[in-house]
Amino acid sequence: MIKKILDAWKPKWYPMRFKITMVAIVAGAIITPLLILAIPYLEILNDMAVQPKGKAQGKYGWFTDHHLIVERPPVPGTIPMGYEAYPYPKDEEANTKFAEMAGRTMRSIYAGATEVERRAGVERGREIFETICFTCHGDQADGDGPVVGPDLFPAPPTLHSKGAREFADGHIYHVITRGQKKMPSYADVLDPDERWAVILYVRALQKAKQMTTGGGK
Repeated sequence: MIKKILDAWKPKWYPMRFKITMVAIVAGAIITPLLILAIPYLEILNDMAVQPKGKAQGKYGWFTDHHLIVERPPVPGTIPMGYEAYPYPKDEEANTKFAEMAGRTMRSIYAGATEVERRAGVERGREIFETICFTCHGDQADGDGPVVGPDLFPAPPTLHSKGAREFADGHIYHVITRGQKKMPSYADVLDPDERWAVILYVRALQKAKQMTTGGGK
């Protein structure tokens, strides 16, 4: 009786069933080790460690407003990190007026600095001046940089003139920020702290010139 039941229960190995079973066994033998190797790299909750991102001039997904993810405009009111609003607009005709206003209202970050902080500021300003500013202004701010002269760029005025020495720090800051005449704006090159450091170094150059010449133009 039991033998009959077992014989009836035992599956019949037809050729097609045998082939399917063997394929399943082989596939399992190959796929299972691969899954085991991949388990350490499978993340269920990755805390946003991996995020979708787009590359410049590339395409990655669409939003309902039909902007590519790499072309979406910033949210209104968004400002870059480290951004500092500047109160005086760029205006060719009123630039002198705004520079004078900046001179009266803006205060250097080194105005109340300690001697150690001022020395560090002068050194930082020297590095920036000798990297960026000297090409036009010259290494001593005399307006004789290597790119100015006949058939070259027009020479800027010396920064040792009486007028330049009497400019308030805020006035010079405005010129660096908004530009003046042939000098372009350097707001996208120097951050606010770097501009103040350059001004501090220019003051050091002016002071050194006064001490060595006993006067100025």
